[in-house]
Amino acid sequence: MKIFTTDVALNNIDTDILAVGVHSGDAKILNKLDKTFGAQFRGILVNNKFSGEFGEMVDCRIDGARADRILLFGLGEGNTTTETLRRFTGKCASFANKNKAESIALSIPSLDISQTNIEAIAESLWLSNYRFLKYKSSGGDEKPKLKRATIITSIDKETFDRAVKSAAVSTLGVTLARDLVNEPSNIVTPKYLVDTALNIAEASDKIEVGILEEKHLIVNNFGAILAVAKGSIEMPYLIHLVYKPEKPKLRVAVVGKGITFDSGGVSIKPSDKMDDMKIDMAGAASVLGLFRSLSLTHIPIEVHGVIPTCENMPSGGATKPGDVVRAYNNKTIEILNTDAEGRLVLADALSYVSKNFFPNVIIELSTLTGACLVALGEKIAGLMTDSDDLSKQLQVASNTTGEELWRLPMVNDYKEKMKSDIADIKNITEDRFAGAIMGGLFLREFVPEEIKFAHIDIAGPAWEKKGDLGYIPKGATGFGVRLLMEYLEKVST
Repeated sequence: MKIFTTDVALNNIDTDILAVGVHSGDAKILNKLDKTFGAQFRGILVNNKFSGEFGEMVDCRIDGARADRILLFGLGEGNTTTETLRRFTGKCASFANKNKAESIALSIPSLDISQTNIEAIAESLWLSNYRFLKYKSSGGDEKPKLKRATIITSIDKETFDRAVKSAAVSTLGVTLARDLVNEPSNIVTPKYLVDTALNIAEASDKIEVGILEEKHLIVNNFGAILAVAKGSIEMPYLIHLVYKPEKPKLRVAVVGKGITFDSGGVSIKPSDKMDDMKIDMAGAASVLGLFRSLSLTHIPIEVHGVIPTCENMPSGGATKPGDVVRAYNNKTIEILNTDAEGRLVLADALSYVSKNFFPNVIIELSTLTGACLVALGEKIAGLMTDSDDLSKQLQVASNTTGEELWRLPMVNDYKEKMKSDIADIKNITEDRFAGAIMGGLFLREFVPEEIKFAHIDIAGPAWEKKGDLGYIPKGATGFGVRLLMEYLEKVST
């Protein structure tokens, strides 16, 4: 889809659909639209009892307007946030695609247009057009028809182009992450993630990559990753991507869980919805998506992307409940439940990047616990950190990108529950209380206190079941790519 800008009058826009956003009770704008389109418009408003509630839509045709159809869209009360813009744009784009429109124009007459707002609209337009149709024999009806979008604004062309370019960069990363998570696990194996990382590095002179294969993991004592991988015929890997500008201001590591299929191992999951467990590498997908976007930027921060990847399967050679393994940092772990495998592979990855590169900040993303999904639902990720500064920075980024975070406490008193009778630590506790927090506390044990650390549990928002936001269709969301890009951009200024 190509995106343009214009400042011509609304009744002179030549487009299939003209979408106009109006806040609830904004009589001034309604009067202005009434003057633009004439008495017919006023009658349509009255007949449809348009109030401006968010999501309310009136679809009409008006004599004299060059647009084939006009879509009046309610924005609700209050300020127009970037997320409001994304949802407005996404729903309008969905309406356009449903009606097989090839062009759309978007206008919010009351909006103070800025680069950030244009970027949000452009992001939503492209993300709304995403579909995963690779395995559809005939996906013609589902394929989006939108080819052209026009944002009606008086913003200068240089700022507009800068905003659209920035949106394109982040959207490429999100699209890659969505594709990886949507693919079935017989395609996206650990080796597939390795190949994806190699392709990203090969396509950019800004990215380097190192791959630790099974023999390297054995020699270098990555005992936790190897324990999880034992039950599968797929080989485990540790992927290490590096984006390194000439004079970096900070060194940040992002770590993503890469379990390409999680059966639970010997502690096998119920068969119902086990097919969903292909998404257990969504954290890894977000890291790969981030590096796809980073390859097109000039952010002055050294970024390390670390992905421990393997399958978690049951077999005669699989790790058993009660086994003890030694992690990369020499800490021993009693594995009481093989289905708590994500924290095991992440323990090695966190230890590795901490010991060898000592970043200023480590941010880790994983579909770690069902408990976080129970606590916060499908839309919100759990944020766990003992750094108020890092929490604030991530929350600010979240407010801009609309990828919601909710901070959960790192309760030090709960650490007692993780003590093992025969090892340094155990991977689950005897009770089911505070499951999401316990996951964060476990991971914190593998990062030195001097390093700022944040664990983001994306078990809920990594996958969308309804597609009711417009710009996030059903399936993989690519949650975290835009959030991390926004965080890196802000801390670099």
